[in-house]
Amino acid sequence: MIILFSTKPTLSAGFEDKTSTISIKIDGVKDFTYEEMKLATNNFNVSTQVGQGGYGKVYKGILADGTVVAIKRAQEGSLQGEKEFLTEIELLSRVHHRNLVSLIGYCDDEGEQVHP
Repeated sequence: MIILFSTKPTLSAGFEDKTSTISIKIDGVKDFTYEEMKLATNNFNVSTQVGQGGYGKVYKGILADGTVVAIKRAQEGSLQGEKEFLTEIELLSRVHHRNLVSLIGYCDDEGEQVHP
């Protein structure tokens, strides 16, 4: 699963994930395809990696519309399940602070746990 973050404000728009086993609808949070994440990070190239933690790696990415994002990708074998991932997405969608980046979307394609 992949989670995407942006430092720029985003427009509110509802969505329903059509390619994932997760089914959520949160205003302002978009579902991204795994292909979009690969494209944004040059196939998760090591040169785009900006950090790493117990959960996985963080990459700098550029979306097709030019938005620069941080993309958090779970490492293989991560113990975070879909319920925990969904909880994290819901929580991050509600957290707003001037010193924190904003959640703009997630990807749960092909067994990946990613959010930009």
